[in-house]
Amino acid sequence: MKKILCYFLLLSSSVVSAQESLMTAVTPSQKVNDFTLATPDGQMMSLSDYRGKYVLVNFWAHWCSPCIKEFPDMQKLYDQADKDNFEIIGIHAGDFNDQAAEFVRHFNISFPIVVDADTSLKGWDVPALPMTYLINPQGEIVFKALGPREWNYEQLQSLISSSAAIPLATTQ
Repeated sequence: MKKILCYFLLLSSSVVSAQESLMTAVTPSQKVNDFTLATPDGQMMSLSDYRGKYVLVNFWAHWCSPCIKEFPDMQKLYDQADKDNFEIIGIHAGDFNDQAAEFVRHFNISFPIVVDADTSLKGWDVPALPMTYLINPQGEIVFKALGPREWNYEQLQSLISSSAAIPLATTQ
């Protein structure tokens, strides 16, 4: 019985610790591969357009239920952020069809969305969706997260503060 209780205690503590960790540090940081992709309305956008800011790059798809789960929190995070120092870019994997457009409308997504229609973006490790990377102002991957997250402003601010002194938001 003691072994069973210890097992459940260990299991529950590792689940709590996994939930407390928003993202995993990438050490040493890795230079990121730039990309230029089209927005749903056909405008071209590059990651390098945001050099000098922290950028949360999120790979997602409208058919991905874990992506659906995290998008409201991601939008809330974006609403709280100082856009002078922070940006979110959502990279839709696959064709951006009517269902994808409805997904963006449904969640009132206001951060930039680009489309990797044939999922050919090279140099990014995307083993599953959603996959998220935090890029520092120098264009390096400093944190990553595989799977959905409850995007929390304070936790992300803490990660950014631990990697540099640029504030994420102007007010709390």
